[in-house]
Amino acid sequence: MRKVAEFDLVELREDFETAPAGATGGVLDIFENDMAMVEFTSMPADLGLDRILVVPTDRLRIVEPARRH
Repeated sequence: MRKVAEFDLVELREDFETAPAGATGGVLDIFENDMAMVEFTSMPADLGLDRILVVPTDRLRIVEPARRH
């Protein structure tokens, strides 16, 4: 199975903090402790929720891998 990488489009497999299961977004950064900074763009911005969360990579599913050149 491919590891989550920077710029991948991912989906949250289960609820995490303020983001519900199924929320999608882009990976902004990967940290050494298998955590990913994700901006969940499927969540509305007007609710005052933080759309950028640091999530364990095992709670994410890759929807579309980033293009690599």
